[in-house]
Amino acid sequence: MFGMTKKQFLKRSSKTLDETGNHALLIRGLIGQEKDGTIDNNNAYKQTKLLIEGIASTFFDYENISPPSNCNSLYLKILHSLIILQDVTSANYDFITLSREDKSLKAQEKLEESQNLLEKFRIEFRPLTGEVDNHLNK
Repeated sequence: MFGMTKKQFLKRSSKTLDETGNHALLIRGLIGQEKDGTIDNNNAYKQTKLLIEGIASTFFDYENISPPSNCNSLYLKILHSLIILQDVTSANYDFITLSREDKSLKAQEKLEESQNLLEKFRIEFRPLTGEVDNHLNK
């Protein structure tokens, strides 16, 4: 059985990046609501659990593809960006858990950590979308 062609890989990568971008927007909105205090812990918990499941699904679907050998670097960068986004949701989950336990100082640290990780994700993610789009448009 043959592996993926470069074009197939790029299309699959583009789809994965679209899903990842949607997850990132949702987590960004959730963090903003938590920071503003406009969402209660139960709703935040439910939304975070859904995001964790969605990101994990996207990660495992993408991880199972077999990219062409000349695309391994891009493949690994995309997987790494997904891992960072998983770290964002994990930190946010920790924030919610600590908030429920009324450990506000530690909870606040976790909220800040999730914001910092989200910024790190954004910095790595933006060039990836451009790189995939650039290759697809050739």
